[in-house]
Amino acid sequence: MFNNELLNTLKNYTANLQNNVTLVLQTGEHQKREELTEFLSHFSSVSSRIHFKERDLALRSPVSFLLEVDGKNSGIIFSGIPSGHEFNSLVLAVLQLGGTALKIDDNIKTILSNISEPLHFEVFVSLSCHNCPDIVQSLNQFAQLNSHIKSEMIDGGLFPEIIEQRYIQGVPAVYLNGKVFANGKIDTAQLIVKLLEKYPQLTSHSAQTKQLPLQDVSVIGGGPAGVAAAIYAARKGLAVTLVADKVGGQVNDTMGIENLISVPLTNGPELANGLRTHLNEYDVTLKEHFRVEQIEQGQIKRITLSSGEVVRSKTII
Repeated sequence: MFNNELLNTLKNYTANLQNNVTLVLQTGEHQKREELTEFLSHFSSVSSRIHFKERDLALRSPVSFLLEVDGKNSGIIFSGIPSGHEFNSLVLAVLQLGGTALKIDDNIKTILSNISEPLHFEVFVSLSCHNCPDIVQSLNQFAQLNSHIKSEMIDGGLFPEIIEQRYIQGVPAVYLNGKVFANGKIDTAQLIVKLLEKYPQLTSHSAQTKQLPLQDVSVIGGGPAGVAAAIYAARKGLAVTLVADKVGGQVNDTMGIENLISVPLTNGPELANGLRTHLNEYDVTLKEHFRVEQIEQGQIKRITLSSGEVVRSKTII
């Protein structure tokens, strides 16, 4: 898998790591262990900040490894070889543990920081699954924000006995503490909603965080129209908040886009990334991964988010 071009790319990505990240492989024997050992050895060779070790950690399997940061268990585990679409999940986890700031809303951080009991998320994936990495990456971030949270990617192809035992019919399949938590295509917003449904007390903790000042314009929806409205309002010097499940909206799920004037051909993820980059050029408060639960009309509108936070605004678009 690792050619010189990929190794050089990884060297560039990891050049500014600030923390030591260790890939710790469970000891034992497995038919895929030699392949995984070679994979982790090549991966760790790209930076003096990345290390590879073998140790008895009582993980799921001899093809399970966890990530440590400066000698501390991060709660992030991969059971299987994270190649295919999950390669980016490993790269992002290493970069974030290495010091890259997590781009996640403060209210989500507050919600997760108030979890006080052990949460073990298991994400069953296929390495060819397009929807699996988003969930793995979101839960890896959750683990980084609270030591009570553990996130484990499990390649279902290497653990057929578990797939059969749990009657898993498709991926991604998310389990929390051994019980079904979510199935199919879901995003960070839906994970947060499900978490709040299970632990409603976390909403009150979140609502106690510092509230935004009165906004001139609040835009609900993060698709092309919503992002355009937020940018145009911000360009006029107005105080703007954008509330969205995910920047780009349904565009993220579109593989081929050929009807965007001046752009002959693009795809949804690329367009969504462009929308986010453009949005970040302006002073727009982004409330991503939250949903609107209630809107109270009046001279000053009140928008209640799924986190319990209330946004007060003169205008809603």
